Amino acid sequence: MRTAFFTGAGASYALGYPLTNQLLPLVRTQLLDHSLFQGLCDGRKEAADRTALQAFLRTLYPGFDDSTDQSLPLITEAFSLVEYALANGESLSVGGQGALQRFRDLLKQAITYLILDDHRSRRGVAADVVQRQRQLADGISTWFAQRSDAAALITTNYDISIESTLYRRLGESEVTKRIDLGFDWRHVGDGRERSRPSQDPRLRVYKLHGSVNQLRCSSCGYVYFNPLGSISSLAFREELIDPNTCHCRQDVRLELHIVAPSHVREVRDANLLSVWRTTLEWMRTADRWVIAGYSLPSEDLAIRSLLMRAYATAERKPEVTVVQRGTESKARYELIFPKCDFRDDGLEAFLARER
Repeated sequence: MRTAFFTGAGASYALGYPLTNQLLPLVRTQLLDHSLFQGLCDGRKEAADRTALQAFLRTLYPGFDDSTDQSLPLITEAFSLVEYALANGESLSVGGQGALQRFRDLLKQAITYLILDDHRSRRGVAADVVQRQRQLADGISTWFAQRSDAAALITTNYDISIESTLYRRLGESEVTKRIDLGFDWRHVGDGRERSRPSQDPRLRVYKLHGSVNQLRCSSCGYVYFNPLGSISSLAFREELIDPNTCHCRQDVRLELHIVAPSHVREVRDANLLSVWRTTLEWMRTADRWVIAGYSLPSEDLAIRSLLMRAYATAERKPEVTVVQRGTESKARYELIFPKCDFRDDGLEAFLARER
């Protein structure tokens, strides 16, 4: 059965990653205790980046230090304000276009830092909880591996908790030869170009908003991919070395390949546009959709449009299974997919039923 397994922030949360409404409070906490960016680059740059980000946030939100966690806006709002000002050539209290670009880059650096696997222990998560989260990731990857020849993992998330387990199962050599990311790419190890598989791939992983195991060259546009883990920290190193520069020129640092969470979000990168087009076609022709941990928020117009277009143009309507924790999004789903099978008891229960 041709299957689309679509995951949103709720799935990442079940695996130990923060939700959107937790990001700015976490940024503030780690700014205050000086742990933000720790180990990301050299000590002086870490301190300078923390100081600059804290100053930007205090200037944009004068009550930033004194607000409760619940009163802080979503980090999406901060990104949206910055992106709106940049798009319209305006200034904010933090400064003009140069300052806004620096602010946006630091915000992206902060959210990337918070979702790196090896930093979860810094948030005080108990060892047994982390173990259960890893078991859940293994369970999802096992479910997916059993269907991988006729399934695609599609996600709005930056983290690699699900696919990294799949990569380990297959082995780097097999992943390198038979994975479809939705675009051609270069291996971060040797820089060689890898084309999308000409025949049916062994694994399809479509990251709609980019990923922490990808970096992009701003000169030639190629994306570097690492099947062994995150490489996002290389984008923050001041030193230019082989792993964070492109074969086309070694005087420009590779950049994060993620789309910031913003209401003014616009995908222009050719690689991600290819991912979106590939995702639309796969979902349009799939027999089954499993949508896990995505609440279908009304403000997320791009994803909502993608799902609605795929459903409307399908020759045969797919079987839609929605996996959530709670019923908050049930009415939104049933409005668009009236016959969907809405499961409100989470991923663990879903996997148990699918055995």
